[in-house]
Amino acid sequence: MNKFISRNFPPGYSHKKEIVAFLVSYIFVVASVVWAFLYRFFDAKQRLYTRFGIDMILDVDKVMPDFVDFLSYGFSMLLHFALIVFIFVMVAHYLFFYHESKNIYLMRRLPNGSELYKRCLIMPLIFAFIFILTAIIILLIFYFIYMKLTPAACLAPNQWEKIWRSIK
Repeated sequence: MNKFISRNFPPGYSHKKEIVAFLVSYIFVVASVVWAFLYRFFDAKQRLYTRFGIDMILDVDKVMPDFVDFLSYGFSMLLHFALIVFIFVMVAHYLFFYHESKNIYLMRRLPNGSELYKRCLIMPLIFAFIFILTAIIILLIFYFIYMKLTPAACLAPNQWEKIWRSIK
């Protein structure tokens, strides 16, 4: 694994710092997306109930907001971060070849002309793929939470179809 990582970064690049920075940003983004969804979901679920004295009674005339309304912030945030991380890391890797030691001259002498592009694109693509895969997993987990924890009487129909309509 370490050889794979070192072969896909520019020579002399501090890949450990970049991986730590990626993991910190990844954890921060995922945690904020999860927190935002759960906060908005449970707040909306709480509004389905009416207080009578000390009791909370479900008001079956109220309808839970659509799942897409809860998802829009988090899902788009993960996809935007995938794009931002991809572009930022790709540019950083490319510019590093022109840094102090001028590794670009070493890369130009290599018989494999695609080595420069590989070292500039592989890790950014992996980082972006991790964000996109996380977005898909979170979509499924959040949908499961939404469908299982929302009272059936308050669910609007066709929630899964509304997701696909909102993407188009």
